Amino acid sequence: MGRAYIRGFVLALRRWPVVLVLFVASLLAGLSFTAAAWSWLSLALGSSLATRTLLTDLNVQIFIDLFMHHRESLGMLVLAGSMLAVAFVVLGVWLNAAAIASVGEEISASNCLLRGIQLYPTYLGLWALSNGCMLASTVAVFLSARWLTRWTAESAAEMTSYWIVAGGAVVGALLWLFFATVHDHARIRSWGAGVGAVRAFAWALAYVARRQRRTLPLAVLLLGTSGALWAVYQGLSHYLATNSAFGVTLSLLSGEALLLARMFLRVWWFGAETDLQQGREGAASWVPVAIDRPAA
Repeated sequence: MGRAYIRGFVLALRRWPVVLVLFVASLLAGLSFTAAAWSWLSLALGSSLATRTLLTDLNVQIFIDLFMHHRESLGMLVLAGSMLAVAFVVLGVWLNAAAIASVGEEISASNCLLRGIQLYPTYLGLWALSNGCMLASTVAVFLSARWLTRWTAESAAEMTSYWIVAGGAVVGALLWLFFATVHDHARIRSWGAGVGAVRAFAWALAYVARRQRRTLPLAVLLLGTSGALWAVYQGLSHYLATNSAFGVTLSLLSGEALLLARMFLRVWWFGAETDLQQGREGAASWVPVAIDRPAA
């Protein structure tokens, strides 16, 4: 597990062009939503004092006022945000395929993007399967917790319902981690062995649950790295005052630095999982599929 963790970091450093592509795509997603939100603000508030205040001070009271007094027009922002979210989910499936291709073998960033297009139908199917499992597990945990709460309603212990809610949250989080890890390994398997979405997902279920017991500890380690990165960002942002144009600019720049670090971590994550799957237990079934190249 430690070898895969370190190897993934090295692979992410070597694949910095792909990290930059992921960063630019995420930056465009954020800028698109920002443009939509600012258009709505201009429509709702015009050139009022509140609009000018938000340029230099991210005042929470103004956002509360917007929600209370401009709720009708807020639907426009929600609709625009939903359309952008769908567009960037579609884009994200492609970019994740390109990222996995980049850590699997030595190919250029352009060939990684081409490979992402070739894998797109399979990866879209894997996305639907994993999210369907996550949704089903969430509903099952919610219904189970609700049934247990009603069944123990007569209990004399005051903390019973709280323990049920806490236990349900823990179980739900563990199931999400499990299916997210399965999703990653299914995508890697599909790329490496050239199998379809259903076969890759079924293989990954057995691989994560039974065959390779280091997959979940590695995911927890990488998740902890993400949490540490977020904690550092929150600690630094605590000292960035947003009551001036300079402070807002620094806050935005720190946010972009966090976004770049997150994209690096995503490639690192794929690299570590790929190295683990290419290891002693997964090497026998690892046969990378060559990229189709046009004839000369």
